[in-house]
Order: sequence, then structure tokens, then C-alpha cells
Amino acid sequence: MHNLTPIEIAVKIKELSGLDVFKNTRQRKYIEVRSLLNHLLRNKLNMRWIHIAQFYIDNGKNYDHSTALYSSNKYHLNAQHNPKLKEIEEIFTFKSDLCYDKIDRVHYLENKVTNLENKNLELKNKFNHPMYKVIRNVPDSLVDEVGQKLKLWEKSLEWKKELN
Repeated sequence: MHNLTPIEIAVKIKELSGLDVFKNTRQRKYIEVRSLLNHLLRNKLNMRWIHIAQFYIDNGKNYDHSTALYSSNKYHLNAQHNPKLKEIEEIFTFKSDLCYDKIDRVHYLENKVTNLENKNLELKNKFNHPMYKVIRNVPDSLVDEVGQKLKLWEKSLEWKKELN
């Protein structure tokens, strides 16, 4: 299992342990399995504590970043008492050096590029208007004169705006 998302890891842990990590309970067996998940999310996916907490909240579990930190730190102690946790951990392998925060940044930047490309296309479409084509062809030596004449023409049209 390579390059899993947090939800895929949680589902696989549930499959292997038979325990739902998002169940709102403080029973020891659930706490231990959550500590495994937190350990994997923090140490293998390099997720920030606040993102781990938000991950739980998004899946219906009351959680905060300090609980995620405490739980992850307790994983090794829990694994000593429950060897099944180590067995489950060893099933997961992670090859990518790209941490979850970097994946978020990459996704953000991809969206930003797409938005900029859309804005660029809109501007190109605006500049394809026949009026812009005429103005673009005005020689530099006549730009001031043409500008003055356009302002006068605009003023002469103001009375029509007032009628509407």
C-alpha cells in the first residue's frame, strides 16, 4: 500500500482492527487504534496537528490538535501493550517524500494557475472587441489627439445617458 490518503489509511485500519477510529468513545481499544492512525498521519504523511484534528472533525469525531499530539506521542507505549498495533503499522509503507502539506500546496497552486489562465482568456476575449483593435492601431504620435477626441465624444454622449 503506497501513497495512501488519510481516509484510505483510516478505512484500512478499521478493516484490519474492526474498530471505527471516528466513533466518539474513550474505550482503550479505540484510543489505541487512534494513536496508531495519528502516528501514521504525523510521522509518515507529515500532517500538521491542526490538519489531523480537522480530519477527525470532518469525519464526525470530536477532536482537537492537542489530543492528536498526545495520542501520537502515546503510540509507542500503546504498541508495547498491544502488539497488534505494530502488526497493523508494518502493513503500511510510504514511499513518497512529499508531505501532506506540500500536496495541499500543490493542489492550491494548480487551482491558482487554472484561475489565472481563465482570467487571461477573459482578457484576451475582451481585447478581441473591434473597438480595441481600432485603438491598438493608432500610431504613438497620435495617441494624445485621439484620446482627446474620444473624451469629447464621450462628453457629447452624456445627454443620452441622462435620458435612459
